[in-house]
Amino acid sequence: MNSPIAIEVKNLIKRFGETVVVNDVSLSVSQGEIYALIGENGAGKTTMIKIMTNLYVPDAGTVRLFGHNICTESESAKKLFGYISDNPIVYGHLTGREFYFLAGRLRGMSIVEIEKRITELMPVFTLEELIDSPMSDLSRGNRQKIAFIACLLAKPKLIIIDEPIVGLDPDSIEIFGNTLQRFVKDGGTVFFSTHILSFAEQFATRAGIIHHGIFKGEIRIEKTTNLNDLYHTK
Repeated sequence: MNSPIAIEVKNLIKRFGETVVVNDVSLSVSQGEIYALIGENGAGKTTMIKIMTNLYVPDAGTVRLFGHNICTESESAKKLFGYISDNPIVYGHLTGREFYFLAGRLRGMSIVEIEKRITELMPVFTLEELIDSPMSDLSRGNRQKIAFIACLLAKPKLIIIDEPIVGLDPDSIEIFGNTLQRFVKDGGTVFFSTHILSFAEQFATRAGIIHHGIFKGEIRIEKTTNLNDLYHTK
């Protein structure tokens, strides 16, 4: 039995002035996958993700998340996913705990639900010593950790991440990847962009390559997969 389609991208085009940044891209991701979109800086990865999360409007084409059109059914689509940008922007005057309550309440969670989820999720990165510090005092890596936990707070069906491991130390990268894999084992789906091939090889189940806005193909990742070879034949 085939898994439901979590992400369906069809003939996506995005221009900025005369420059075509995303050029007729189509791809699909099934529920239960960890899909890595790989490409160099400027390849169109972030633009793709901003369209998928309704931060940009495409010039042509469609994105559906579990069947919901992100442009015409944005409210229902946004309830399904959590998103982490390439540079998590947080409210510096809030503590991590206050940020979690803000994120949870915006998602319609009760105070009791938020408190329970904070307790459940704190051990992921052992954030107990950081959670009550102002976000402005935290390093980029620690803000990334706070943002990741906030993303998981409301138990989304899908996580979308732009450059997931920027600013993280090696141990935290391993924890991040393992947490994504557990999320998928529990029924979730992950889509992330990266130019770090080793992270995609270790934790993704499938990878697609985008180069100068053009989708060049994809591969299912096995233990022996070398994305470096595929990437340099683009």
